Amino acid sequence: MDFFTPKYRRNPNAKVYSLYSGVASGTRTITRVVMKDPLADRLAATSNYGPGLPRGQSGEIAVLVIGGMETTLDEMEYILEARKQKRFVPRKTGGEIAEMCRLVAERRNDAIRYYRTNPSEMPKPKRKVVLHLPVGYRMMQTTEPGLQVRVRI
Repeated sequence: MDFFTPKYRRNPNAKVYSLYSGVASGTRTITRVVMKDPLADRLAATSNYGPGLPRGQSGEIAVLVIGGMETTLDEMEYILEARKQKRFVPRKTGGEIAEMCRLVAERRNDAIRYYRTNPSEMPKPKRKVVLHLPVGYRMMQTTEPGLQVRVRI
């Protein structure tokens, strides 16, 4: 008796194009492997979703490993596990980030003061893009400030 069902067993020596492990929509985690489709001549992506992240958890968003069909599935998973073992250490402390924000605000305020004393050196404002609507349409204000919709007259 012959069975013509495809066998989808894990092949550790399958060539992998790329591997992504990180955050998906809805605060879930995802591991996505892109490799050659066993039935067709194209790339196929396999996604495995994990549990959601606790609210407020931060750190590394994702790990992306690009193999370009030169690495095997086992090698990619080994690289991913080695990367996950490395604990994420932020390079900047909260104080350093606040100091950078203060310096950016000071630089902006200095530029505003300079252009007030030297208005001729102020950069020219960008031209406003004019939207040409088809005949029979016009823009109408909405209850949301700054939002307009196109309506037919």
